[in-house]
Amino acid sequence: GDKPALAMGRARLQSLLAYLLLHRHARQSRQHLAFLLWPNSPETQARSNLRKTIYHLRRSLPDAGTYLCIDAHSIQWRPDTCFTLDVAAVEETGGRADAGGRADSAILRTALEGAVALYQGDLLPSCYDDWILPERERLRQQFLEALARLMRLLEDQRDYARAMHYANHLLRYDPLHEDTYRRLMRRHALGDDRAGALRVYHACTTLLRRELGVEPGLET
Repeated sequence: GDKPALAMGRARLQSLLAYLLLHRHARQSRQHLAFLLWPNSPETQARSNLRKTIYHLRRSLPDAGTYLCIDAHSIQWRPDTCFTLDVAAVEETGGRADAGGRADSAILRTALEGAVALYQGDLLPSCYDDWILPERERLRQQFLEALARLMRLLEDQRDYARAMHYANHLLRYDPLHEDTYRRLMRRHALGDDRAGALRVYHACTTLLRRELGVEPGLET
C-alpha cells in the first residue's frame, strides 16, 4: 500500500527477503537458506537463526501469508501474487530493449531509455553477503551495457546532446570506461571545442593513472 515496512530494519531479515524475491521462481530449502545466511555458524545454530528470522519476517511483512509459502522444509515468495519488484522491472525493460534491437531504432531507443531510467544504483548496497555480489554485478553490467548502446544509438541518430548526456551518466557509474572518454572527446572536437576535448582527456588520464597506474591507450 505504498507504506514502508518499518520493522524490516534487521540486516538478516532484509537479506532473507531479498534472496526470496530474487529467487522467487523456485522453492528454497531451509537447509540451503541457513547455510547461505549464516555460513560460519554450526548447522543447528544456523537453522535456529533461520527459524527466528522467518518468524520475524512473518510478523514484519504486511499480509505475509499472501506472499510467502512456508512449510517445514522450504520457503518461497509466491511469484503469482500482486506485487511490483524493481529488479524485475529493470530486467523486463532490458528484455524489451533486446527485442527492440531487431525492430526499428525508435522502439529500441524507448526501451533503452526506460531501462536506464529504472536503474537507481547498485542492488542493495548495504548488503555484504557473498550471494548478492554476482546479482549486483550482473544488474550493474546490464545497466552499463544499456547506457553504452543508448549512447551509440543517439550518435547514429545525430542527437549528440543526449548522447553526451548519457556518456557523462555512464562515467558517473564507471569512471574508468575509456571508450566513453574517447566518444566525448570526439564530440567536443567535432564541435570545434578543443578546450572541452582536452578537459575530457586530462580527466581520463588523471583517473587512469591514479586508479590503475596506467596511461591511456594509444587510440585515446
